Amino acid sequence: MLRINKKTALKTISAAAVIVAVSVYAVKTCITRTRTEMVFNEEDIPYKELLNEGLPDGSREPEGVGELVRKLLGFDVREPETIIESYSSVFDEMETAPPEAVTASPAPETDALPTFGEICSSTGISVSNATSYAVNADALCSEPLNITLDESGPQILIVHTHTTECYSGDGMSDDSERSVDEAKNMVAIGEIMKSVFEGYGIECVHDTTVHDYPTYQGAYTREFETVKKNMSEYPSVKLVFDVHRDAFVYNDGSKLRVACEIDGVPTAKVMIVCGTDAMGLSHPQWRENFKLASKIQNAAQIMYPGMMRPINLRRERFNMHTTNGSLLFEVGSNGNTLAEAKEGAENVARAVAAVLMNQN
Repeated sequence: MLRINKKTALKTISAAAVIVAVSVYAVKTCITRTRTEMVFNEEDIPYKELLNEGLPDGSREPEGVGELVRKLLGFDVREPETIIESYSSVFDEMETAPPEAVTASPAPETDALPTFGEICSSTGISVSNATSYAVNADALCSEPLNITLDESGPQILIVHTHTTECYSGDGMSDDSERSVDEAKNMVAIGEIMKSVFEGYGIECVHDTTVHDYPTYQGAYTREFETVKKNMSEYPSVKLVFDVHRDAFVYNDGSKLRVACEIDGVPTAKVMIVCGTDAMGLSHPQWRENFKLASKIQNAAQIMYPGMMRPINLRRERFNMHTTNGSLLFEVGSNGNTLAEAKEGAENVARAVAAVLMNQN
């Protein structure tokens, strides 16, 4: 018969009670903090932040318990919006895409923009819908935009939440894929788009503020302040484009490359991301943003068949509530080259110009 010393038993029970108490307190604290952040957090973190890609100098932020949980379970305990179910449709698409897939597509006449009638007659727009909302992108193409360009000042604002993102082989280290060199990071892509817009007479402001270095977390909060500052300085701005590049690393270490050929030139594919109010954050005009995305997608498919990835309709807001012409562009991915990304940026900017210049 097993006998237990009374003193030992009391110590064991006391230790167990302490563990239970600490655990309950930790869970309670976590729940309370999570509820608070779900109400007040403006971070709308995208799926790329789950990848821990590193900082521009090649280093990585220190790993605590939260970081280990994020790596093992796929979400950040400090950021409830990063729970992996929110991104399942996006990961499904990326996991099935071959890292070196190149689809050849015939190119249209480069100087010809599609007409209003062509832009408003959809040929079948593909949408990756991560929300529960029913949307009809093809029908939206026939509706007029609630955007009117004028010559009173800048019409487009280009910003970069993740300014230091760069492309394959262009980083400051082999694995960071971050660079503070504006000739290599997203600033270079934004400059390409700006030059296209201004070539069509559409005045544009390109804010090159770095929001993701030296600290990556909180980039969307800082980007929102930059947008507000520019909207105050340039009240004529009607469209805000947040320009990024996508990212995914396969199990074998290869990186996602999304590319096609336009007139024989390797070109990065582009994905338009459109936020919604599905997570409870106010965003009354998201359908207008989605309408703009649908028209751009359709125009780009006419002009550069095969270049556009499906529109990514998301539950998060991504600061797109500032105008009814706010969108996020993922130009290529971390497996693309900078040259491919520049081609994709130029082409999608021309598609945007086609939509804005052919509204009636």
